[in-house]
Amino acid sequence: MKKQTIVPPEAIALFVSQAKRGDREALESLYRHFAWPMRRFALARVNDPMIAEDVVQNVWLKVEKRLHRLNDLTLFQSWLYRALKWEILDWAKSAESQSHKAQEPLQDNSLQMISLPPLLAALPESESEVVELVYLNGLTIEQAALVINIPPGTIKSRLYRARERLRAILNEECTHETG
Repeated sequence: MKKQTIVPPEAIALFVSQAKRGDREALESLYRHFAWPMRRFALARVNDPMIAEDVVQNVWLKVEKRLHRLNDLTLFQSWLYRALKWEILDWAKSAESQSHKAQEPLQDNSLQMISLPPLLAALPESESEVVELVYLNGLTIEQAALVINIPPGTIKSRLYRARERLRAILNEECTHETG
């Protein structure tokens, strides 16, 4: 698994500010920091590494063109993940449209979610999504709420339910192993 370097929020805001002014190196620094976690997030939703990579690349092309619209630099990470979520939704609509035209499934259902622990796959999508955003991608409760467009309290309750479900699953597995 790739280890991600922790970059303080102040450095991210500085890179965003510089990138807004056209600094290519700052944009590349942002890309190096966020691209891998974004691929992981996309892969969990599209189940195909090549498509996940394409979706992430499309987002970065749009970021480069639209970064000047971002007024609050501290919202960059949630803005970025929200763009990724929209790009994934656009891809899903396109894939569904193409599969209806072809009258055959677009994806092989035997593909496994290789980037996520099997435990997360056992959670409902709404809960696994917030777990990924907060625990795997490091977004705050408020940032995750902006990405999904729900209140922070709902994020907290989904995280609580996810932790409870995971605890129950782990307890059940431990019971089976010792029993």
